[in-house]
Amino acid sequence: MTDTIQDLVAQVRQSTDYQINKRILKEKIVTDLHMTYRNGMFLITPTVLSFVATWPDSTLYLEDTYENPIEIDRDEFLLQARQHYQTAMNVWHQQHEELKRTRKV
Repeated sequence: MTDTIQDLVAQVRQSTDYQINKRILKEKIVTDLHMTYRNGMFLITPTVLSFVATWPDSTLYLEDTYENPIEIDRDEFLLQARQHYQTAMNVWHQQHEELKRTRKV
């Protein structure tokens, strides 16, 4: 009976550790999603990517993380932002897969 309880406690701890590590990883990735561009700091999200991609003009002013209006070249910004986003998402995916493998061991 005690072995069963100890096994159960170990499983709960392992699950809790996984959730904590998953949350920490997400917080790290959100930090990694910040990109500098023309003296501004931008959090690159799918919403920002979509907005910039659909903007009809080649130049626009976009509010950065510090609430400053920054003039951006749409095509240049979009290229850099897409690359930055994809790099961060790849890292997140790889590290999340590693967390899942560790949890199953």
